[in-house]
Amino acid sequence: MEILGPDSPTDALNARIAREEQIISETLSKFDRATATFAWLDTIRAVEETVNLLTVEWETEFAAALFGLPVLQLTLSTSQFQRVRLGLAKRFDDKYVARFTSLVMQFNALGISLRQHGQPLLASSFTTLGTLIAYLQSRRRACVALLHRLPDACTGDVVVGSVDPVVVFFPIIEFHAIPLTSARNALLIRASTDQLDIGDGSAVEFASLDALFLEPERSRITEMELDEKGRSTLTRAEKLRPDRLFSAAELRNDLLLLEAAYSEFDLSKTEFGRAAALIRNISRNFVDRDFWVKIPERDMMKLLKRMEISPDLQDALVFRGTSYSESTDTYAPLVQVNDVFYSTVTLLSRFAYYWRARTLDKIKRFQIRSGFIFEKAVANELREQGFEIKDIKRIGRHEFDVIALDDGVIWNIQCKNNFLDLGYLEASPERFARYNHRLVRLYERALDKDRRREHVLAGHTLSGDIEHVVVSRFPVICSNLRILPFSLIDQFRSRMSSLSKPTA
Repeated sequence: MEILGPDSPTDALNARIAREEQIISETLSKFDRATATFAWLDTIRAVEETVNLLTVEWETEFAAALFGLPVLQLTLSTSQFQRVRLGLAKRFDDKYVARFTSLVMQFNALGISLRQHGQPLLASSFTTLGTLIAYLQSRRRACVALLHRLPDACTGDVVVGSVDPVVVFFPIIEFHAIPLTSARNALLIRASTDQLDIGDGSAVEFASLDALFLEPERSRITEMELDEKGRSTLTRAEKLRPDRLFSAAELRNDLLLLEAAYSEFDLSKTEFGRAAALIRNISRNFVDRDFWVKIPERDMMKLLKRMEISPDLQDALVFRGTSYSESTDTYAPLVQVNDVFYSTVTLLSRFAYYWRARTLDKIKRFQIRSGFIFEKAVANELREQGFEIKDIKRIGRHEFDVIALDDGVIWNIQCKNNFLDLGYLEASPERFARYNHRLVRLYERALDKDRRREHVLAGHTLSGDIEHVVVSRFPVICSNLRILPFSLIDQFRSRMSSLSKPTA
């Protein structure tokens, strides 16, 4: 174990986190609370709308012009920029085009400034609209975390104008919030590798997020199969306006989709049902221009009381922390400025998905069912990579999760769906390390057990070397190459190619 001293790596990481927290707080303190919060809410809307341009079916020629728009060279590409804006105007209203135009021009200004100040690599993230969208996807969580920090940290009188937010706030995210998050992850890795006594933590990675920078969960909505009850539920979906990417109706449809996808667990009769009822009420009574949410504190208190919202749910609606580190772990949909609560339909939708997962994870039947769903998800991923999936679930008294064949090798894959509340665990490196240690040892024992029973597979009309792997739905930190987080499942072939069959 590491012996901690005044100059230990752990102390250095903690000092880095404290320093970045201080810089973030001091930088934000000069801004006016209301204008900063409102301007950043506008920016987050533009960010979400820009990212979601990927979901629209465009003509091939226009898509090339749109996603190839040279953000860093706008002054040399005025005709293409105009063509893109005219094309967007055919699909969306003028206000949408104005938000898009403002966002792109702000990132043009930021990119030019970064290059002038010796940051060409970061500026290259904004080379085209396509690369900018990829960058924005990777910073979504940081954007929302910063939003939750603003009402508490902004105590000054500097007004943030509508043309300022990207240039003002993204440098804070890039040069302070991201390094802070990286230092927190490094602390988790160091604490975990020390607990496991596996030496240098720099050689170990922490793949904490799934594809599209999403947090892992037991069973994603995309992995659920609609049953008859679910299909019937979806018939109540509202018709959406084609000229809007987001709307209150879409928010209500999101709630309906969640209830339909998980219909076998009767979400409407659980804690989620109360949250969904509250969100539906807000969507019909407190949404402005089909996107913004504005609820006076007096009305909010009356609503919570009338709907008998539990203290637990009430606490989850608004972030009350006082640090950026805390804000990265919240899914609270509301921010409070003076005596008014503000939100958006997208933040409410994000919260609904979070509360659905939190509710389901308490249901034993879901915990069991999600294990089988995870096995199917792993099998589907490997099938797409060219592996042959064998229909073998039981041989005698021995059960198997996924058996895959490839190039003469039999891959026996155990699918572990042990739940991790990442927000709770990441808040304490020591707590994370203890739980991580327990899971890694559990997985290693599972691998040893499979090695001892591999004769069962060898005698079941299968031929070839047998390799054993654990795929973990939630990320763990270890040096064992045979333990793979599901977030890296797309790299299964390349990562497992280095394995050699263990000797007896």
